[in-house]
Amino acid sequence: MKDLSAELNKNLIERVAMGDILRRRARDAGPREALVEFVDGERRAVTYLELNRRVNRLVRGLRARGLEPGDKVALLEGNTIDFATVAFACYKAGWVFVPINFLQNPDDIRYNFEHAQVSAVIYSSLLENIAVDCGKDLAHIRFTVSIGTEAGAADARLADLMDESAETEILDTVIKDRDTAQIIYTSGTTSRAKGVMSSHLALFLATLNNPLSVGFARYHRHLSVLPLFHIAAQVNYLCTLQLGGTVVLLNQFDPVQFADTMAREKIAGTALLPMMWQALLNVPDIKQRDFSALETGIYAMAPIARATLEALRSTFDCKFHLGSGQTEFTPVPCVFLDGTETQFGEGNYWGSATMVADQAVLDDHGNELPPGEVGEICWRGPQAMNGYLNNPEATTEVHRGGWHRSGDLGLIDDKGQLLFVDRKKDMIKSGGENIASNKVEKVILGIEGVLVTAVFGVPHPHWDEAVCAAVQAAPGVNLTEAEVIDHCKRHLGGYEVPKRVLFPDSLPFTASGKVQKQPLRRKYRDLFTGTGATRDQ
Repeated sequence: MKDLSAELNKNLIERVAMGDILRRRARDAGPREALVEFVDGERRAVTYLELNRRVNRLVRGLRARGLEPGDKVALLEGNTIDFATVAFACYKAGWVFVPINFLQNPDDIRYNFEHAQVSAVIYSSLLENIAVDCGKDLAHIRFTVSIGTEAGAADARLADLMDESAETEILDTVIKDRDTAQIIYTSGTTSRAKGVMSSHLALFLATLNNPLSVGFARYHRHLSVLPLFHIAAQVNYLCTLQLGGTVVLLNQFDPVQFADTMAREKIAGTALLPMMWQALLNVPDIKQRDFSALETGIYAMAPIARATLEALRSTFDCKFHLGSGQTEFTPVPCVFLDGTETQFGEGNYWGSATMVADQAVLDDHGNELPPGEVGEICWRGPQAMNGYLNNPEATTEVHRGGWHRSGDLGLIDDKGQLLFVDRKKDMIKSGGENIASNKVEKVILGIEGVLVTAVFGVPHPHWDEAVCAAVQAAPGVNLTEAEVIDHCKRHLGGYEVPKRVLFPDSLPFTASGKVQKQPLRRKYRDLFTGTGATRDQ
């Protein structure tokens, strides 16, 4: 190798950098399958050696277009081999990876482009119209790349950039541990989404911490269907690549297809939303499939009712762990392990801090609260974000007093387990009482046939806020408002029982599967005002 500068030489020896994961796996797991995708029913796979070479070629192809370390690269793509190729090209070259949630409205996508000042936009040919329209007349976008058989409106085609370049290793860029590796825009409900800057160190430690916390093994096989532009799906696939395992990618969740793929591909672990796990239980002949390879099921975003969890254990014969966290503190800072003593206790348990995180519940003055008292859930550790892009005020606010403040309310019980109470902004104040929407949701989810629910407060002339529930039932289930309210009366305090239960045709979801409550609050804000509502309504 040619002589290196002293800075680069020192950096290559001691650094923590996400791109180095792929180089190492190409050396020690080269012939093993790294990624599998399905295109028009055809199974396509790349080995670690092939993926590493693709990434090296793409780095050189994009460099030829003028990209320099620190430039930001936006990607609009589904769960594909090309998604990982672009991500690792950015990690290796010192560019900042900006995966875009293409399910947002176009105005928000354009805002992501502008706010991040992206230099290049790479997109699936299926998303060309969105990418082109959202990037129109933005001077900071220097070029565009299409992932498809034709360049179309783009300046280049991804395959051509790789075909024209050498595949030798990329070892010429200084990357520091706390350099920003990527920016993910969080789901905004009341304002513009914030750009969360995550470092190479934060992501790298997550790929080690998470497998140790939940028991993933070397050469683990993971089935990924949650969108890779979301942090939860992203850390899972990166963990598997760190372990030299195989990530099987699906672009949409069809319960039958998912179950068949899980059995056929001998999947050892997967992460799904609770409603997805429930849908798998409803697949005909689900118990006739061979899930003997499955060791770990992960669920997140919402609790799973006891009866459902017991049915999942019976069906899949594996452990089910709840992973919690947020984009700002690269998941997971805490995990609730299957079999924990309080697993079926009252409330939504998030569990204990993982090995590289501190966890505490603080009051508004930054004092740590004793067990049993409700306060803000806070973490600290190297998986914390660098900050919000171009928003130092918000960064300072969330990082007050030496802690990362989650914006979630919770308490630590007498066994040291964290119990989530509610989002600060979702706490309902009715008749002088604080009502945790999450607690009411857990009760409603215990009704047979309920797939998902969102509990929220709307203005009320007497109670200040009234508890309302929006419910989505399984197909063919005819559930009435009276039935839901009667069930709640048996399991909740009188002030916690919803005053109205609504059955909208659809609920507004974020790409990560969370119900957006702000649109529901807006839609039903006049439900009780100006209608002669009484104390009993």
